[in-house]
Amino acid sequence: MSTRIKGISLYKNILRAHARYLPHEMKQLGDAYVKAEFRLHTKAKPEQLEGFFAEWDKYLIHVERIGREKQLVDAALIDAAPQQQHGNNANQTINRKKGFGQDVPGDVPFNDEQKEQLQKLREEAINAAKK
Repeated sequence: MSTRIKGISLYKNILRAHARYLPHEMKQLGDAYVKAEFRLHTKAKPEQLEGFFAEWDKYLIHVERIGREKQLVDAALIDAAPQQQHGNNANQTINRKKGFGQDVPGDVPFNDEQKEQLQKLREEAINAAKK
């Protein structure tokens, strides 16, 4: 698949996932952010796009997974109780009610890049609320 077609397909799938799984306010913020990021990468080199698309693929998978889990909990098809997470730490549990729009605990360490991204998201949320 050509890079351009892959990018357009990924972009549309992300916007569809936002429409299907995110609350209205988060959809607006997410759509604006995705549009801006994809617009910034229209002239990127193919080797840069590979990593860019890989990260957005991960994001899409995350949005769809959390959205589907939330739909199942809301429909009472699965229990919302904490369940064992399969992965590196088998003793770690997750709460299936957690997902979008949750506050991040204050003790979570962020690197400078993550702090910058959170600040950008905060600014976008403020701007979206003003509209």
